Amino acid sequence: MRLLKITDQEHGQLDREFDEVESAGIDDISPQIINGEKSVVVNGSSISDYNSAFLEIPSKNAIFGRVLLEAIEEENVTVNYPSIAFFVMAKKNYLYYVLHQKDIPAPRTVAVASEKAARNVEKELKGPLVARRIEDMEEVERKKLETVDGIHDFAEGSEYEEDILLFHEYSNGDKYKCLVIGDSILSLQDTSDNWRFDNSSLQYSNLSSDRKETVKKAARAVGTRYAEVILRGDEITDINPNPDLQMYSDLSGKNIYGSVAEVLKNE
Repeated sequence: MRLLKITDQEHGQLDREFDEVESAGIDDISPQIINGEKSVVVNGSSISDYNSAFLEIPSKNAIFGRVLLEAIEEENVTVNYPSIAFFVMAKKNYLYYVLHQKDIPAPRTVAVASEKAARNVEKELKGPLVARRIEDMEEVERKKLETVDGIHDFAEGSEYEEDILLFHEYSNGDKYKCLVIGDSILSLQDTSDNWRFDNSSLQYSNLSSDRKETVKKAARAVGTRYAEVILRGDEITDINPNPDLQMYSDLSGKNIYGSVAEVLKNE
């Protein structure tokens, strides 16, 4: 089995699961359309020379990533996340729309694109809130607002086509980061009292059967078998395409990379 890694991380433990592994950066990949047919060239070679591809595409490259993944999929190369799933996870305002459309337990959320558009948000939500500012598909600011009165101050200066503002009703309760790989779920609980997640307070912990089912449904809703699902209380508050595999491996002691390899080998 030949694996192509398109990532800035080493992930040396993943290499041992394949017969042959080559690495490339995003800049080394060239999606092409010739006579209406999509193809992908990697350092002068066709992506079809590989059986599987493991990708960690930054959220800021959401559109490019979707096109790239579509082209790789058309070459029948197995990937860790499908093109549509990656796009949904990367484009946060769309993610929460999908979660609510699929009846996945998630905090009530309003997304706006400018300071002007935020003027009536307080009529749609109840405090406390978590406010997030997204620029170029990447989060640049996150703040807890105790009441809806803080919405306008947070939105000040935001301009259409440059920012996306997300306002979530605050989900209280236990905090978990969950790694979904195929049919398995590995969960880390944040034991801190902070409203934010604190990675230094994460410890390996089992989820209840109900919460496991919620996490599985959330992954299925966006169409992926590989993701990090964030759970607060009984609500899904986020889904990320690029989990910190080494963190999950270190804290759980589990063979994380073996499980990723099973997904990539389509076993």
